[in-house]
Amino acid sequence: MKFGDPIKTVITNFDDKGRGFTPPLAIPFTAPGDEVEATFVKRGKGMKIGRLSSIVKPSPDRVDTPCPHAGVCGGCLWQHLAYDAQLRFKKEMINRAFERAGHEERVAEVMPSPETFYYRNRMDYVIGWQGEVGLKEYGSWNRYLDLSTCLLLDKETPMILQTVRELMHELKIEPWDAKKYIGDLRYCVVRLGKNTGERMITLVVHDLVKFDDTRTSILVTRLSPLCTTLYLSENPEITDLSVGKTHALLHGNEFLTEEVNGIRYMIHPNSFFQTNTRMAAELQDAVISSLSLRRRGTEGEVDVAGARILDLYCGLGFFGIAAAKRGADVYGHELDAQAIELAKRNAETNGVGDRMRWGAGPTEALDWSAENPDVVIVDPPRAGLHPKALKALLENAPPRIVYVSCNYHRLVEELKELKTKYRVESMQALDLFPQTPHVEVVASLIKQA
Repeated sequence: MKFGDPIKTVITNFDDKGRGFTPPLAIPFTAPGDEVEATFVKRGKGMKIGRLSSIVKPSPDRVDTPCPHAGVCGGCLWQHLAYDAQLRFKKEMINRAFERAGHEERVAEVMPSPETFYYRNRMDYVIGWQGEVGLKEYGSWNRYLDLSTCLLLDKETPMILQTVRELMHELKIEPWDAKKYIGDLRYCVVRLGKNTGERMITLVVHDLVKFDDTRTSILVTRLSPLCTTLYLSENPEITDLSVGKTHALLHGNEFLTEEVNGIRYMIHPNSFFQTNTRMAAELQDAVISSLSLRRRGTEGEVDVAGARILDLYCGLGFFGIAAAKRGADVYGHELDAQAIELAKRNAETNGVGDRMRWGAGPTEALDWSAENPDVVIVDPPRAGLHPKALKALLENAPPRIVYVSCNYHRLVEELKELKTKYRVESMQALDLFPQTPHVEVVASLIKQA
């Protein structure tokens, strides 16, 4: 098969990335049951990649897409699927991964998100080299979509993106060129407090020096009516990242605040926070429910009073503070020292500073000698646990582990080692990412006798 060759086929399944698949061909933006025409565009690992040309006969799970950018934009790979089908396929893909890895565990269902559009509380809109303000095309690092709308964040987003375009033109702000490593403006990051009504806009630039008082004054005048906090953040590196090393607060509050399950969190421009606020509440509840077998009251409330909890990859204290509010003693550990400082403030704000201790550094370098936890919570990034962190977890072998995974492909691999000392007590899947193949899984592990 040569580049540009036409293909006509029927999609039979999804591959592990959520692309329509008929071995050995993967075609993004298709669904099982679609009869399609496509064009061969490149080779991937062990497969060929096609670009969808037309739908000859649609899958029964296919629906009309409300966004004009669907089918090209990298933000929504599954917008063409009915939501009940998205949940069904996520369940099937999780269980298929567990079966292939030799595990007997399965998820019974995927908890649906009550909002399938406008559910995110953060979007990182990239600036393209031709002045586009939006997102990258699916599967591309250097092709950009100039978005006229976006159904993931909120209805005010298009106004913000258009204002940024106008400011680039009026102030002669050069867009960043990721090939040549030149330009001024790299990203427009918008964060929302869904339950507080706050909005933070962060313009990530290459060099703060180029933004003098005249430029920043105009930025504030035009953008401050659209937000409660406005930052300029400098990323002087050539790496394509939407986080800054230096920050200049131009307007409003230093932090965005969000409230989940009655707990208030302060969020910095660089802070990680679960991107689906309403489902983050469900995720937090799922983790708390997995911390202990003890129950109290007619409602069966989890009793963790006095429990010693080690919260690894703790971020801003999202799970640890919730556990401390229920009487647990928590030690939170996180690589990002800035996150730890903010986690301390979040704990104090929520009245549990006296029940929490904190430490900053690599999880794999944690000194376990001072810790004797009843439960360890791990919420690693998509790459999963560092091998040394996994080894330390097994060597210290706490009675219970609650593993929060945003990448179940890593979870199934790490369970092969964890199950040498643990059994999986329960597993729950939650859809924090509608319109995408991604899904969160919470696994509760009990040490074997």
